[in-house]
Amino acid sequence: MWEAAALLLLLLLLLPLSLVLLPRFRREAALQPAGRAVLITGCDSGFGQLLALRLHRLGFTVFAGCLCPGGEGARRLQREAATCSGRLRVLQLDVTRERDVAAAKEVVLSNLPETGFWGLVNNAGISTFGRVVFMSSTTAYFTLGNGIYSMTKAALEKFCDCLRLEMKKFGVLVCVIQPGNYSRSTNIQPPVNAEQIWNELNEEEKAVYNKEYVKRFSDFFNNILKEGSTTAHEVVDVMVEALISPAPKARYMVAKLKEKLLVLICTIFPTVVMDSFLSYALSKVNLT
Repeated sequence: MWEAAALLLLLLLLLPLSLVLLPRFRREAALQPAGRAVLITGCDSGFGQLLALRLHRLGFTVFAGCLCPGGEGARRLQREAATCSGRLRVLQLDVTRERDVAAAKEVVLSNLPETGFWGLVNNAGISTFGRVVFMSSTTAYFTLGNGIYSMTKAALEKFCDCLRLEMKKFGVLVCVIQPGNYSRSTNIQPPVNAEQIWNELNEEEKAVYNKEYVKRFSDFFNNILKEGSTTAHEVVDVMVEALISPAPKARYMVAKLKEKLLVLICTIFPTVVMDSFLSYALSKVNLT
């Protein structure tokens, strides 16, 4: 018992010191982008594409992985690349295909600038060594009808905790970006259609979830999507900071106040409090 008390006292004594020292570290000059290469996955649209454009304009050498290299998003990047030959290259990269990953690795290693490979942004999901930035979400802490997405982000958070400690001895920094609701600016999830969902259910599922329930759920989910931020620059700002700061944070949460409060409730209060809070929210639209 006394050991736990001593540890708590030590942490309380170190907290004021950390609050004084950390801002000093963060005021150090940002790293110079020139000659540094960054690979970004998922650049067809959303955060990945915006980050590729931002880093290119800052002076980085950018390898932009696109699922559809012939799509509009990739064409926009190629138009950007034409303004400064050689510093932005669009790659065919489906991160679920080993052949694409191997080919992308070969292109990157064959076209590195003088400073070499600096960072990897796992916007779509891929892992290797370098300063690594992962895209998570505030839904890693809670779920409201998006269980599979929340589950993958929660797993990603724990993977990053492990990777951050393992890579520390190699001098590799691992950062996690935790955006809130940016569905309107990224179109990560288009509005759902109740009729389409209903038609895709089998007879057993229809017997459990009646059509009215599906309609209420789709309306509830679409209302959440409508509340999403229409601009994504705040998220791209912290992605850039994670790449160029001499002392980047382990986690960057970019969310509205109410989303941050919800995360706080989920992390510091007992599970029963979280469940009660979320159940109350769902009950307001008759989903419990």
